[in-house]
Amino acid sequence: MRAGILSINIYTGRLNYGAVLHSWFFQKLMLRRGDIDSCEIVDYPSWNRRTYAPWRHFWPKNPLKNPRKVGTYLMLTPGYTRRWRKFQAFFRAHLAISERKYDAESLSGADLPYDILFFESDVIWSPNYFGGSFNMVYFGALPSMKDIRKVVYSASMSDADLSPEHLLELDELLRYPDAISMRERYAAEIVRAHTDKSVADVIDPVLLAEPEDFDEITAPRQVKEKYVLIYYPIRPDGYVTACARQYAAARGLRVVEVSLYPNSGFRHRTFVAAGIEAFVSLVRNAEAVFCNSLHGACLALLFHKEFYAFERGGGGLKYKDLCGKFGLENRFIRKNAYREDAPVDWDRVDALRQRYKRESLAWLDGAIAQNGE
Repeated sequence: MRAGILSINIYTGRLNYGAVLHSWFFQKLMLRRGDIDSCEIVDYPSWNRRTYAPWRHFWPKNPLKNPRKVGTYLMLTPGYTRRWRKFQAFFRAHLAISERKYDAESLSGADLPYDILFFESDVIWSPNYFGGSFNMVYFGALPSMKDIRKVVYSASMSDADLSPEHLLELDELLRYPDAISMRERYAAEIVRAHTDKSVADVIDPVLLAEPEDFDEITAPRQVKEKYVLIYYPIRPDGYVTACARQYAAARGLRVVEVSLYPNSGFRHRTFVAAGIEAFVSLVRNAEAVFCNSLHGACLALLFHKEFYAFERGGGGLKYKDLCGKFGLENRFIRKNAYREDAPVDWDRVDALRQRYKRESLAWLDGAIAQNGE
């Protein structure tokens, strides 16, 4: 069976580590199967990534009217470009990607060489990510996909901020997938209300892995001393930083940050251009992780790191959902509500993860075998 993966994996605007890692492991997982002969990531940048180039990512539309944004461009672009190059090197070394690069039009009219398509994880079902509308590609709603089995695994709607118009659109788009599973429980409930198809609750592909699966892509230790890691996938948050520094000071730990914003480095070391291998190493070797990132929290869970997942911009339901699944509700932190929690009971967390993993893999088995609805 020939498989293709459609996700946002290789075209995230802020060079998101988690988006690459979940697709890297999902592809690895599929290639371990006896019923899948080949599996590649379909090289499809959505409309908002088609003209993507790292050196102009932060360039403002009206630079003469936005001199401060020009300053931001000059501050962020060197580190961003270095990180981009490291991401490209990771793609070449660790991902199988289609030789052909598609846009929506060419993808719609293509003779796709797949028996099954996976629409995999992350915010592929979030209208906000695509400029306010659902992206029909990630529902399999193209003529080229008509006769190909379409399996949605661990799709996310982010905070599921859907208008009545979105819900009407959703009614139509849900006709296309053959098997549907969602990463967040609240999103699964929304989808169930708009289709007669079965909708499964599953976990993110990162949580289907075991720690040793990451050995091949883990760089050597990056920081000699013991440290608390702060991870910002978009921009720093002073409240999260203050909480992390408080936690570190109480234990005599160093503070280290992964962020595109180098100005944090005046108070502690900031990795602005860490490659994926270095990022995994930084999480694996931390004493604790403070983040406003779902995959920062997922990796902390996997590697048994004390963690706190903070809301971002008033949102963060997907982090709250993740913490709730593992009985760690106190690890989801609203603004100005941080307080230190008791150490995580990792035996209990591992038992839950293994259960969710068995259930998710069983669902995938059925969906791939065309027994899923």
